[in-house]
Amino acid sequence: MLALSLLAEVTLDPMTNHPWLLLSDDCKRVQESLTEMKVKFTPQRFDTWPCVLAWEGFSSGRRYWEVELANKGYWRVGVATASSNRQGRFPMSPCEGFWVLWRSTRQFYACTKPETPLPLALVPRKVGIYLDYEEGQLSFYNVEKRSHIYTFIGNFREKLYPLFAPLDGRTLITLYSSKTAPETGFKKL
Repeated sequence: MLALSLLAEVTLDPMTNHPWLLLSDDCKRVQESLTEMKVKFTPQRFDTWPCVLAWEGFSSGRRYWEVELANKGYWRVGVATASSNRQGRFPMSPCEGFWVLWRSTRQFYACTKPETPLPLALVPRKVGIYLDYEEGQLSFYNVEKRSHIYTFIGNFREKLYPLFAPLDGRTLITLYSSKTAPETGFKKL
């Protein structure tokens, strides 16, 4: 069983969200807004990709968090480095400081270079994300099916922040805290 000490408290950072993203008051949910939000420019804020980072970053240890992806929409979830680019369009790949899964119209990918196609049957409604910083592993799981989706292997050198991107108007992304996440049967790879 996954140790409760690994469960990370993850909240959204309103200083990083793209202006078209609407965050809930408790910073636990994000979706695309019907109108552009009036937000102050900061170098940390995404200005082209509709992304938001978590307030919490991790530079050591093992962490686990869960994300519900409602309404069968399109999204990206994963992590980004503290120094990753936030301005303009750019590839979201490990060499750019992004380790993310991407669900689009009829495709599901691990954002590697080139992209790694994943079977649509693996698309989760609730995804568990497990980070082992020292081992250089970021793994994604389908929480409901208790199955592995994909693992990135890398050499992390700076703080990593959970990343969330609802890519259409219907996707609602909800973060689960350590107080609400159920016990899982996932094991370290």
